[in-house]
Amino acid sequence: MTADRAAFAVLGATGFTGRAIVGYLLKRISAPLKWIIAGRDVQALTEMAAEFAQGYAPEIVEIEDLGLADIGRLTSQTEWLINAAGPYAHHGDRVIESCLGSGTHYIDISGEVDVIGDWIHLFHDRAVAANIQIIPAAGFEALPFDLMTRAAVERMAADHPVTQVHVDVLLSYRGFSWVNFSQFASSGTVATALETLVRNPSKQRLIDPSSLIANDLAQFSRDRNRLDLSAKYDHEYQVWRAPLVPGPFINPAVIHRSNALLNDLGEGYGQGFSYEESMNVSSIAPWPLGQSVLANTLASSAREFLAALGEDSVRRQSTLALWRSLAEQPSRVTSKSLDAVGYQLDVVASHHGTPKVRARMYGTGHPGYRSTGNIIGEIALGFAKSRGKVRRGGVLTPAVGLEKDILARLNKAGISCCWL
Repeated sequence: MTADRAAFAVLGATGFTGRAIVGYLLKRISAPLKWIIAGRDVQALTEMAAEFAQGYAPEIVEIEDLGLADIGRLTSQTEWLINAAGPYAHHGDRVIESCLGSGTHYIDISGEVDVIGDWIHLFHDRAVAANIQIIPAAGFEALPFDLMTRAAVERMAADHPVTQVHVDVLLSYRGFSWVNFSQFASSGTVATALETLVRNPSKQRLIDPSSLIANDLAQFSRDRNRLDLSAKYDHEYQVWRAPLVPGPFINPAVIHRSNALLNDLGEGYGQGFSYEESMNVSSIAPWPLGQSVLANTLASSAREFLAALGEDSVRRQSTLALWRSLAEQPSRVTSKSLDAVGYQLDVVASHHGTPKVRARMYGTGHPGYRSTGNIIGEIALGFAKSRGKVRRGGVLTPAVGLEKDILARLNKAGISCCWL
């Protein structure tokens, strides 16, 4: 890397998530910093840059399209490229190709597990050879789940051998109402789900938790882990659980890839590792009967989503119509409402079936509309402070590619963690 490069660049800075990232940096940048915002709308970029004090303001790079020549003008000027310009299935590979050609590290908030699988096939070996980091899925999906899993396993490993480890994560929402779907899924997340339906990937690529693994752990992970899309009552927590809305596919695949990558470093979770997650429906529905009905409805919706993949059918067309209608609904969220909600992850790491470690993460703000922007903004500031420090290259995961102190630093982004 050359010293005259910017520390990082935000591509898609005028989109919703891009604005959230820049808005967070407006509050957090406290020293002169060379960084870039990029996109198509120069006027909007100029207005955003004008909000910063002199010396703190970003440079502006206009990107007329995402062809390799145009994006190359950006990637050649920065050490890290933060890609907030989805959908990633359309142009993510071109952006990554440009990063590899420029010697630039890459991070995004993608959630398309089959697309990430393609990137591993196309770019992992080249990124390893060039010591370039490519880190997808670093937003609410799948960073908090991935980081907390690694933290819980490592804490347990201090007292117990890492064999037959199981991690369970329960996601609870705070301040959300079950009557408004748009409160749970951001417009970008809905667009990603619709794009996945249109792209029509193999069902197996979504439901196989080992789909992002290419080494010997793949079969072990496949044998011990089956994606659970059922609703069930949890007698320990005394809540109804259902698959995560709207996409229960990305987190397990990312977490099992973390295990595989760490295993190559001698730091993995072991061949017997298993992982499961679900959403606490009781945190959003007020009555026991309503909780049961909602949990089963969400589980049925997840199964219908999978059933719509494949050959054209009436079921596929009706599911596409449903998601298109959701994508067309105007967002009713306000800035005040984004800060009034939050989420909680309860994490239990068990050894041979016996719980050994319990942890909890609290997140402030809407997961997609607010928390993701805060997370990426804080990560960007970490890039600026640790320039040139790269542990290893490749298509990585948040738990493997980011510095180990990232959980502590995310306190400033409204995320706190504690051991129970």
